Amino acid sequence: MKIEIDLELLEQLDLLPNEYVALHAKHKANEISEKLDESVNYEFLRVEGWLDDSYEVTDKWLDQFAGDFDDLFNELIEVYPAVVESPNRGRRVLHAKDPNAYTNMKAKNRYRKITNEKVAKHKEIMALLRVQLELDKDSLGYMQKLETWLNNYTWEDYIDINLDKTNKNDGRITRSL
Repeated sequence: MKIEIDLELLEQLDLLPNEYVALHAKHKANEISEKLDESVNYEFLRVEGWLDDSYEVTDKWLDQFAGDFDDLFNELIEVYPAVVESPNRGRRVLHAKDPNAYTNMKAKNRYRKITNEKVAKHKEIMALLRVQLELDKDSLGYMQKLETWLNNYTWEDYIDINLDKTNKNDGRITRSL
């Protein structure tokens, strides 16, 4: 079993890597070594809400780490503009409205690779997309097609932007560094 571990996220959640591995193994119904199993405080995980009274993973785990990928992609499709009005080119289609449409398959596969089906990464991308939509609400006609937006990791351009500190009076977008 191979597991990718985001140590920064675990630190934020106050989870140790061995606890994460144990929870992941429980979720996927995999066995873990006895030595690793002995190092995990399952009672602590139960008290913290990661496990229920029968020591099965709870919604807290599922919400953080095990979202249904189709639901995650559907949310992206719902939030990302499907059609925009471009000043010079008229209406432009950025993606199909149906998440399962053939034309969305490349974007869906790319999003799967980017998020690794992790809810936390999806939430980060969605939050940055919302920042972009708020900042660019008057110029959505220049938005990239969804597939291009994903391939270029465009959401990363909006990481350090604080919407409260942007100067909206003079039409410039400034960043607080």
